[in-house]
Amino acid sequence: MSEVKQQNLFENKDREKEIASINRLFQDVKRYRKSDNFKMMLDFYASFPYLGVYNAALVEQQRPGAKMVLTVKKWAELYDRKIKPNARPVIILLPFYPVEFLFDIYDTRPNGKYNKVEDNLAIETIINRHKAECSHDVSFYLANIEENLPKYGIAYHSNYVVGSEIQAEIRIDDSEELDVRTNRDSYVKHNSHFILSVRSGANKAEQLASIFHELGHLFCLHLAYPWFKDRFYTKEVKEFEAEIVSYLVCSRIGIHTHSMEYLAFYVNDNEEIPNIDIERVFDAVDLIEQIIRGNRDITKCLLYKKDKVFKEKVDTEREKIKKEKERAKVLKSSY
Repeated sequence: MSEVKQQNLFENKDREKEIASINRLFQDVKRYRKSDNFKMMLDFYASFPYLGVYNAALVEQQRPGAKMVLTVKKWAELYDRKIKPNARPVIILLPFYPVEFLFDIYDTRPNGKYNKVEDNLAIETIINRHKAECSHDVSFYLANIEENLPKYGIAYHSNYVVGSEIQAEIRIDDSEELDVRTNRDSYVKHNSHFILSVRSGANKAEQLASIFHELGHLFCLHLAYPWFKDRFYTKEVKEFEAEIVSYLVCSRIGIHTHSMEYLAFYVNDNEEIPNIDIERVFDAVDLIEQIIRGNRDITKCLLYKKDKVFKEKVDTEREKIKKEKERAKVLKSSY
């Protein structure tokens, strides 16, 4: 067997091993059913905002007490720290790569002179520096939401006038015309598939928490829509999943919410949570975090993937722009 084939075989086995590890995580329902344990799990995921939620779950499974995990290279570059002998790595998944190895801060030590007491203080300083803190201005996230939601077929309204009992609402509705940004200077008009409305009287942090909750309903497949496979859920599961999504996304960007008080209503007499689909929750968190980070590539968004008419419009527009650029290039070279 060639070295390349042998390497690919090992890489595939590593990936299969880690995917199986994720599946075990999702199947081990008893681990999460007690509400206290579940709260601890969510808080752990929220403490690693620089990792995707799936990888945060892998870290929690392998090293429940981890405080901060980085690669050998990052520990050296950012903090001048090296890995202790016999330290056990945490394995995470990377797109288009088999795995990556991370080490917890307590498995590292300074490259220079080592003093245990001084180093413990240094470790606490590093950890505290990276704890999520709520920004006074969350306009950045709201701006990205307004920019990206049309790419998912969602018309967004921030002037929803309702009582305090209802913070936001998402519903199936094709009556709105969307201006969907396909690249830096190009927009395509298309009808909506959903409308998301947020209470106008709420502050920005409250609006975000409500938006994340409603998007949680959509991405956890609580809306009966042809784009998605039908799934069975009770009212308790529906609300629990959507609020967990909101709690995780908010916590990972430093916004404090009252999700735990809300979720307490859905815990049964045995202090067990509803039988939720944690994989579906993670998918929803991942999608929302992609939406709030910045301008999304239209070809990776729901509208382009699911709506054939819209896809044709985008492809036609892109081909038109491409031909215009080629024509301009020819004219320029002729001078």
